[in-house]
Amino acid sequence: MMSEGNWGQMGNYMGGGFMFWIFILIIGFLIFGFFKSNSNDNNNFRPREDNALEILKKRFANSEVSEEEYLDKKKFLEK
Repeated sequence: MMSEGNWGQMGNYMGGGFMFWIFILIIGFLIFGFFKSNSNDNNNFRPREDNALEILKKRFANSEVSEEEYLDKKKFLEK
């Protein structure tokens, strides 16, 4: 038979186990929230061609490419 002292130790173990699972749940919610917030950022993703076209427009605006080169590359990107 267990003495009263053993039940006290069992209570400490059970309380520690309860706190462990609370900690695991909190960590799980934090991880879930992190991935959920990152998935919203991916909804704003534009296709690669649009990004290339934006870069080309900026290069043309900065006079890094000529008008002829700009129109040629723009036509290629819009295919």
